[in-house]
Amino acid sequence: MPERKLYIWLDSDPLAHPPDRAIEDVPGQADLDLLAKAIAAGRLGTLLPPKLAISPHRRPETPGGYRSIDLGKLLRDYRIPYRVRFELTGQAPLGSPRGAADNQPTKGRKRGRAADAPDAERA
Repeated sequence: MPERKLYIWLDSDPLAHPPDRAIEDVPGQADLDLLAKAIAAGRLGTLLPPKLAISPHRRPETPGGYRSIDLGKLLRDYRIPYRVRFELTGQAPLGSPRGAADNQPTKGRKRGRAADAPDAERA
């Protein structure tokens, strides 16, 4: 009997790209348990995207052929220690012209009721 695999996509579309990794799919064990064990053992690396995709099929043909996993929730649920980091891409903020990388903070960050009230500092 051929060895069963659970295929994992780290940062690519499972419908368009081959899997990034594969782990043994043990019958009778939940896929999330197997994935959590592989992550805890470091088999997927230490820098992971916020969403993963898993499938028992190497080439899923429909969106129903794979499962999208929220990595933050998985790590919390299985009590796997982690730290959050942000990767800056150097791209221009949304709504600005291309090539205009404006990294200055925006003014007027008030939200809720305070946003409607007049600013006491400017008066």
